[in-house]
Amino acid sequence: MATPLVRTPQIQGGTMYAFASGTRDLTRAFQNPDIKFEFSKYALLDIPNFEEPVNGKNTVDFDQMLDYSNVAYSPVGNAGHDFAITFQNYALNLEELILQDDDFDSALYGSDAEQIFFKWLHKMGAIRFKTADSTEATLTGLTTEELNATGTGTDYDRVVKYLGSIDVGNDIQYKGNAYHEVYINVPSSIGFTPTVLFNSKTYNTTANKIYPEAIVNGRNGQTHPDVNMDLETLVDAVDTSDPQNLIPYYNIDVNSTPNFGIDWTAADYHGIASNSDINTLQDFSKQGGDFRFNAILVYYDLYSESVPANRETNLYGVLILDNPQDNPGAANSSYIPELIKYKPNEITGLNGNAFGLKLNIKFNSSLDNVGVEVNINDFTTFSMDLFMDTTSALENAGKLLSDANARYSRIKNRVDELENLVMSMDSSTELLSRITQLETEFQNTSVNLADSDSLLQLITNANQRINQLIDGTIPSEVQYNVDVLFNGPGIIVDKTVPNKIKIKNDLKAYVFGKPFSWNESTLTVSNEITSSNQYDPGNATGFGIWTRLKEFSNQLRLAGKTTTQAADNNINIYIDDKLIKWQDGQSYKVVFEALDLNSNNINVYTNYSDSFNTLVGSVSSAEVGSNPYFEIVCTNAATYEFEIDVIR
Repeated sequence: MATPLVRTPQIQGGTMYAFASGTRDLTRAFQNPDIKFEFSKYALLDIPNFEEPVNGKNTVDFDQMLDYSNVAYSPVGNAGHDFAITFQNYALNLEELILQDDDFDSALYGSDAEQIFFKWLHKMGAIRFKTADSTEATLTGLTTEELNATGTGTDYDRVVKYLGSIDVGNDIQYKGNAYHEVYINVPSSIGFTPTVLFNSKTYNTTANKIYPEAIVNGRNGQTHPDVNMDLETLVDAVDTSDPQNLIPYYNIDVNSTPNFGIDWTAADYHGIASNSDINTLQDFSKQGGDFRFNAILVYYDLYSESVPANRETNLYGVLILDNPQDNPGAANSSYIPELIKYKPNEITGLNGNAFGLKLNIKFNSSLDNVGVEVNINDFTTFSMDLFMDTTSALENAGKLLSDANARYSRIKNRVDELENLVMSMDSSTELLSRITQLETEFQNTSVNLADSDSLLQLITNANQRINQLIDGTIPSEVQYNVDVLFNGPGIIVDKTVPNKIKIKNDLKAYVFGKPFSWNESTLTVSNEITSSNQYDPGNATGFGIWTRLKEFSNQLRLAGKTTTQAADNNINIYIDDKLIKWQDGQSYKVVFEALDLNSNNINVYTNYSDSFNTLVGSVSSAEVGSNPYFEIVCTNAATYEFEIDVIR
């Protein structure tokens, strides 16, 4: 077999790049009735801009790729072409070489496509990983992306934004072709997945290095049908120990190169396991906010029907939603246009949005080329629309049946009441007597209105009451219940003047917090810090500063409340948010005077449960003088993200 050839991205609409292992597994499922193949999951990505990195930011830097002659890859000047070339000549070529390796075990259900894809992104600097800590994962040994950061010298924006499930699939016929329809639904209720975990995987070979040829596997002497593409192999490194015999290779040693795949097990996520109200990854994503995405990873499950536990989730391919475009705001910069996913705002009532994508995939049984065609809403997918309409009609029919049952139940109750009424009559004479009484009362009422005098008297009485309203005999004021209006945070309701209500804004510029000493050994609060009971920085190892978070903008003033002793360690400030939680945009200012940090830092902690679990940030002595003054701003209360601005 040969490395599959791909085309450059379409000028308009999405482009799907599939891995050969997906087509291979589909063929296995066709040939073996015990093996089942079904599309199961997807991940939304925001692939970074194609440009040189600045401030350590993660970008797609094609210069990081290495060609067969140990020279950095030279981009052709079109991001779409470079994207396709590097994917074909690096990722697809490495996958094909592993598939053809002598040690490849064809009986396994797992594929190497996913770790190769993330290895390719990592090679170009698009994605970076770190070890997951106990606040992110319930197991050790798992990995996640670096935290979002700006202005730190190692700027980063997470690539994998959301993890979802594929619940609907369908087979259709159109213009003589057979397609499998995959429906990807991004619900309106979700935001980004707060944490995406990765687990380590091994490659399906015992080798640690794969040695390719100068031209991608099986394509010697051929020319790519797309004039914008080439067939020159891209590698990880070149063994130069013998200058006369350079040996290029792919490094697949799991101890020295990324080999990660997304962890789809909900129980491995600390944010799910620690919250009884969250059971699935979709529920977990409701904790996140708005996000952008421009690519989709499509996954499938391969499993044994006789042994369902023998199941693997594999990457089928990557769908980029649009053709890369030049960035008008920067030179030598391109980007893939993004879609914006808005989450509903429960406070303001603003609506969110949802996305639905139909992937119509036509399979080719040949593994020599990746035989996949994808169109998104390129024609009327009648069968899928019919299925969705039928589902909606069934739901409406069920509602109508439920309403009808309720109406029949009410009718039955009324009939029962009539039966009880009739059965309770001692005789027809009693019933006749009651009917006669009703008739007499009705006739008497009619008599009152039968002559002009009675009618005139009614009009006269109505006129008198209207005149009484006009001259004030009958009061016309409307009485209101003002007890339902009461004071709230920052608002005073003034009822001192009779018949008037005044609403006052009682919000001060700052709410001042009281500082207390925090015993670092016993983790308890001790004496209040005042001008007469000052905090001693010379004992910062044993004691920190504790205060409680209050509503609105806070300020902690320690001016005149610290001694002049030089700090013997970092000064820790603990902001207790157990009673009042942080809000987005809330600020907290901290003021010192005549403080000798002695080359130490000021560390600020919050997120208190049994201990303070989140480091808000640190202010070094180099950033401030002897009178430190800085402001903490909460940028995301749900995930405890903050920014610290040094004022002086």
